[in-house]
Amino acid sequence: ALPIFHSINSAKQSKKFSRVLVFTDSKEIQEVSIQYGAEAPVLRPPETATDNAHMFLTYKFAMEFLQSRNELPHSFCALLPTTPLRSIEVINRTIEKIQSGRYDWVFSINEIEHHPYRAMQISDTDYLKPFHPIDSMTLWSNRQELPKLFRFNGGTMSGLSMHALTNNEYNFDGIGSFDTRVGFVEMSQEESLDIDSELDLEIVEKVMQKRRGFF
Repeated sequence: ALPIFHSINSAKQSKKFSRVLVFTDSKEIQEVSIQYGAEAPVLRPPETATDNAHMFLTYKFAMEFLQSRNELPHSFCALLPTTPLRSIEVINRTIEKIQSGRYDWVFSINEIEHHPYRAMQISDTDYLKPFHPIDSMTLWSNRQELPKLFRFNGGTMSGLSMHALTNNEYNFDGIGSFDTRVGFVEMSQEESLDIDSELDLEIVEKVMQKRRGFF
């Protein structure tokens, strides 16, 4: 339960949230979240919790639930428990940006750890070949010679509630389908560590111990 505790505690320490809510499909996590001081008014439906389900479905369900109770907020900020090392400063900067009126969405990002120009794929004939159609000089460039690129990291994901209600996925892409104003808050690579496996959890716990002064 450590990651969910850290997310709830961070939200409370931020003092920027009018409410701290947890939407989970687990009765156990629901009960633990309430013990940690969050609201967990309803279990989310199973279809939002499958391996292939997109997180946006949970945001949509949450906003629809709050709207049904006449409690729909102007905006929301999600703190995924799988990215527990985010700082209070990152949370506050995210909320300040979404409340500024300049943005539709605000996401935390970090510089991408492995440049996509180095992405490879395996051909049908079992040979390795570059995924991107780039020349050899670019492919084998040093990291500092390549364009600086970033990735979403799940540390903070904030948006106007109306966008979660009226869309089935983020209304933001790279082909100009939407006129969406997207802001960002940059995080360090340490803050951006993501829990996706038992090994990831061990690494994050080690970092937390280091931060507390225990080794």
